[in-house]
Amino acid sequence: MSEATVQENAGGASPARTEPHHMRNAVILWIVLSVLGIAVWLVVAQFILPTEITSDGGFDNTTIVVFTVLAIPVSMFVFVFVGYSLFAFRTRGRPTEDGLPMQPKAGLQIGWLGVTSILCLFLVIWGMFGLYQETSAASPDTMIVQVTGQQWLWTFYYPKYQVSSAGQVLELPVGVPVQFDVTSKDVLHGFAIQALGVRVDANPGQTTTTQVVIPTQIGDYQVVCVELCGLYHTFMWSAVKVVSQSDFDTWIAGLGGQTS
Repeated sequence: MSEATVQENAGGASPARTEPHHMRNAVILWIVLSVLGIAVWLVVAQFILPTEITSDGGFDNTTIVVFTVLAIPVSMFVFVFVGYSLFAFRTRGRPTEDGLPMQPKAGLQIGWLGVTSILCLFLVIWGMFGLYQETSAASPDTMIVQVTGQQWLWTFYYPKYQVSSAGQVLELPVGVPVQFDVTSKDVLHGFAIQALGVRVDANPGQTTTTQVVIPTQIGDYQVVCVELCGLYHTFMWSAVKVVSQSDFDTWIAGLGGQTS
């Protein structure tokens, strides 16, 4: 809002009253809070985002960081202008006159459409790039694991070796592409391996196929259920072991499967 000088003539000239630059003040406040919000998020993200061990180099974590960085200025724009308006233009009692009429400006409208269009286009391109990374990971050597959820445990079947996992332990060879076919025997469950960036609903009577992932780091991880599925939902977890190819072959042989 441009600077305006209001003259009051009630029985004589009174001192001029200067209206503050509301638009400038709100924009400055918006920029400052956006920068602070992004800085705080970048620091906090280092501690709350999970470690990923897949071949895409933590694309999921990068997506969370980038999308949040973009969302902070957008949300701050709404909060700052609404909050500033509530404080800067508040009045005591019932207003006695209408506010100043808003004059539409072509530059403001074009700028608003331009910024939102660029953001939407960026998100589409980013999503397509992520989808390409997931689909390009597939190969003829992809190992299929059939996952079945039921109250309140997971079972894992390896069609290639025609064996089921003993003790509901999911064992995977490091460096080998793996794809999960997920279903449920009873109610809705949520199959999630945070370290692999895998999260998909286990729907009764339906099979959902996850993206192909390639574990790149030997270690112990965990499958959890992320859909409230009943009394013992909290205890519906299984161990995930990423091991060397030789250890995996030994484990499969111990279950009665044939490796080649």
